[in-house]
Amino acid sequence: MCEVIEGYRAEAKAEVSIELLKEKISIEMIAHATKLTVEQVKEIGKKNALI
Repeated sequence: MCEVIEGYRAEAKAEVSIELLKEKISIEMIAHATKLTVEQVKEIGKKNALI
């Protein structure tokens, strides 16, 4: 059950990151707000052609 919840959390953080990248919020600010690393945010941005 915990794995399922963690999966949803990761997906939600990625979705929030995508929306914030679209709004041109800085990668560092997104990382801070979502508790992701800068590298994770960059990877999400690259996968979605936002960086």
